[in-house]
Amino acid sequence: MISVIVTLHNREKSIISALQSIVAQTAQQWECVIVDNASTDASEFQVNAYLIDRRMHYIRLKEQVSLQEARNLVLDATTGEWVMFMDGDDYLDSNALQALYLIVKKYGTLAGIGHFAIERNGEPKHCCYLPEGKLTARQIIKGKHKVVTGNSIFARSIAYSPESWSTINYALTDHLVAINGEIEQPLVKQNLPFWKKIIRLFK
Repeated sequence: MISVIVTLHNREKSIISALQSIVAQTAQQWECVIVDNASTDASEFQVNAYLIDRRMHYIRLKEQVSLQEARNLVLDATTGEWVMFMDGDDYLDSNALQALYLIVKKYGTLAGIGHFAIERNGEPKHCCYLPEGKLTARQIIKGKHKVVTGNSIFARSIAYSPESWSTINYALTDHLVAINGEIEQPLVKQNLPFWKKIIRLFK
């Protein structure tokens, strides 16, 4: 089972797409906990329509806390062997959970990661093209692949410890797993060569 933890704050326009992408998964063995980080818009109203599915659970926080605090507050309420963290403006490809689960089982790692895209001007822009395989912590730190939560699953034993995610090996599926609605900072800092940094300035 994979536990998907969706955190949101004022995402009334995007949370429907995020939740619909979870419901549409080809893998059926999942549960989803939606953490409303003290939204002041209509996010709660949008979520209510999905709570008819018994795999969906909703928790509203009275006061806004940090993203990591919000995740940790509900982690104990989940039961899955694997954990995925999503933001309220991300959405998954229909076979995302299946692809990630199969890849960690195949390579025997504590984390699985897939290709992802960033939505810019309404169009998804792919962020990487790497073949399936195993990525070492050293390869990730060198910038082979960004590690972001919305396209990764983590074993429960390390889900509580983001600081350890840069020291482990990842199994990589070459599937496009997720579309991230906003550009987010990678969890692992990349030591890019100077010429790559210059190129990025002109992208």
